[in-house]
Parts: sequence; structure tokens; C-alpha cells
Amino acid sequence: MDMRVNKPVSHPMPEIAAFVAALKSAFGDREIDEAIRRGKAGEPMFYACENGLSVGTAISSVGAGLTHEHPHAAKNDAR
Repeated sequence: MDMRVNKPVSHPMPEIAAFVAALKSAFGDREIDEAIRRGKAGEPMFYACENGLSVGTAISSVGAGLTHEHPHAAKNDAR
């Protein structure tokens, strides 16, 4: 007799899911869920992109000049 085995479904955005779980652990489910809900509703409160999928609302081009440098990135001293 063949038995069907249910495999755990992998998340389509596993790194984002892990990051959101860490945020919820640090700041609470209510706050993070609210930011995600507002991002999905069109406010630039939450935006994530992974594996060609995106969720939320990206910051408009007005803030496009603002960047975040990785703390371990090499500094460019050329001026």
C-alpha cells in the first residue's frame, strides 16, 4: 500500500520569513504584523523582495538617494 507523505512546504521567501520572525521576537508580533499590513495596504512601512517575489510598498523615488551601507563594507577613502 502506498502512503502519501506530507513534506513540509518550504517558504517562497525563506530569508525574509526568518528575518520577520526575528523582528517579531525582538519587537512583538503586533508591531511587526501592523507594519506588514500597512505595507501591503500601500504605505511605505514594509517592503521585502526575495526569489523574484515582493510584498509591501517600496519607498518612493524621493527617498531613492538614501542608501544603507553594510557595516562590514570596505570604506572608500577616495574623495
